[in-house]
Amino acid sequence: MKKIIVYSLLILTFTSFKSVGSATAYLTCKSESGRTTFTAEIQDIDGGIEKAELTIDGVKLNFTEEDNSNIVFDSKNGVYTITIESKSQLKKDFSKFKFLKFWAIPKTFKTILENNEEAKYEFKARLFSTEPRKGKDLQTPEIELKCKLEYEI
Repeated sequence: MKKIIVYSLLILTFTSFKSVGSATAYLTCKSESGRTTFTAEIQDIDGGIEKAELTIDGVKLNFTEEDNSNIVFDSKNGVYTITIESKSQLKKDFSKFKFLKFWAIPKTFKTILENNEEAKYEFKARLFSTEPRKGKDLQTPEIELKCKLEYEI
């Protein structure tokens, strides 16, 4: 009987509570025309990219945690930047190299909710990246997006 109670408490403990201090932040962005979207799942709001997807005219450019990423976040000053690029060994074959540069426009950065458990922000941002569409330049033009960043511990 003691084993059943102990195992039940262990199962309840591991399945009932969120891990403390780390969670996934969700970034969703869309251009005014609706032709471009950018979504990203980011470890702990300013950690690494778990996955990201840029879609332009239905053509996708995907990034994963295997790619190199760097994020800078400072909500008080309206700073949120993301840079992503392929791992260095892929640079030998430039046809497989991909990158993305993303930054919030500070004067548009609004804190909707920010406390110890969750945070929500809205802002306009700009990005440019490897061009996913065939028959275009190697790099996209600079694209402006309206974004939401949500995080919950």
